[in-house]
Amino acid sequence: MNLNLAQLLAMARDTVRAPREGAAAIMRMGFAPAVGWLALLLMAVASTLLTHISFAIMPPTVQDFWSTAMTSPVRTAILQWVVLLVSVHAIHKVGRLRGGTGSLDQAVILVAWLQFILLCVQIAQLFTQMFVPPLADILGLLGLVLFFWLLTNFVAELHGFKSLALTFIAILITVFTAAILLVLVFALLFGAAPPGV
Repeated sequence: MNLNLAQLLAMARDTVRAPREGAAAIMRMGFAPAVGWLALLLMAVASTLLTHISFAIMPPTVQDFWSTAMTSPVRTAILQWVVLLVSVHAIHKVGRLRGGTGSLDQAVILVAWLQFILLCVQIAQLFTQMFVPPLADILGLLGLVLFFWLLTNFVAELHGFKSLALTFIAILITVFTAAILLVLVFALLFGAAPPGV
């Protein structure tokens, strides 16, 4: 299956308009498991690249605040990858515990697809940061809202859940729990969580 950038962008637009239908369409494509994992890795690398470009054009005062967290692109990419891995397994495992029917391979491809859409938002935010800085923060907030809206719909479609409200509540509880566990793991391994986690 060959997909060009124009097709991917059109699919991303359609997914934003109708998230559950977009998620179902992605799952119906039947990508091989290796494709999903590779896409997830590429999204982590691409997001890291954009994050560091965005950091480079921030005002010096903002750079000083985030300087410790942004010392190494490699570390940023690893952290991105770890967060994506945790997200995939949490979506799969927690969903199955709640009676969902989605598979791990489907969770992988949906998280990769979600990251692609968010990457498009990140690119738009980068351009606004360069040319219309006040809009960058607004776009960032809209991106956060879009993330939770898409994630809720994707998880509901993946596992066959009918209630978006209950799915959203479960996601918030899972995110909060996972964040605490990640901080504890980093504290045990490194003595403290990396700045910005």
